[in-house]
Amino acid sequence: MRVNINIRSYSLDRIFTIKSLTALLIAFMLTPLLFTLHAVLQKRYSQSVMEDRILSQSGYRITSQQQAVKLDFRIDPKYIPKKQGEVFQLHEVIYNRNHTKIYLETVAWYNPPNNSDHIYIKLKFEPTYLYGKGSFVTDTIFNEDNTYSQVMFMPRYYADDGSLLPINDGNSSRDVFIPAEQLEGLAGGVTLKFEGFNLVKYERE
Repeated sequence: MRVNINIRSYSLDRIFTIKSLTALLIAFMLTPLLFTLHAVLQKRYSQSVMEDRILSQSGYRITSQQQAVKLDFRIDPKYIPKKQGEVFQLHEVIYNRNHTKIYLETVAWYNPPNNSDHIYIKLKFEPTYLYGKGSFVTDTIFNEDNTYSQVMFMPRYYADDGSLLPINDGNSSRDVFIPAEQLEGLAGGVTLKFEGFNLVKYERE
């Protein structure tokens, strides 16, 4: 009996060892394949690749677009620069709908050579593209000939008491430049109101 028990115990241990070695061997062989597959999928379906395909309508088509998205956000007075060189990196989400996040990224005192001082406000658009179909918000307009172009949106500026501020700015929707002297004496923060950002819907062909 002792001999038989020892033999069975040895056999079971050996079986488990063989199974473990086999599993390790399979995992070792599959690892390069999984890395290769991951790299291929990343290249084919990465956000940057999908953005290029959607914008160029290569494998995707634009099903609708509507310039109807409003964007309002307030800049707290503590984040309005008061002197040259002052920069606030905020990265604050001011819009989060339609698979798109828009950030109030930067507010800074901008002083280019041979130019007047400006308050520089930078927005960052971060869409998430879906493989099958989806939507995103942008300042890009799609044309009938499958080209696209960016549209300049001019915001309105309001003081905290609701009064419209007479600001003459220069901007490209995502980058706003306000002459610094036009914010002198402002009590409180400033609210920017955009109208007409483009809500785009797309689907895979």
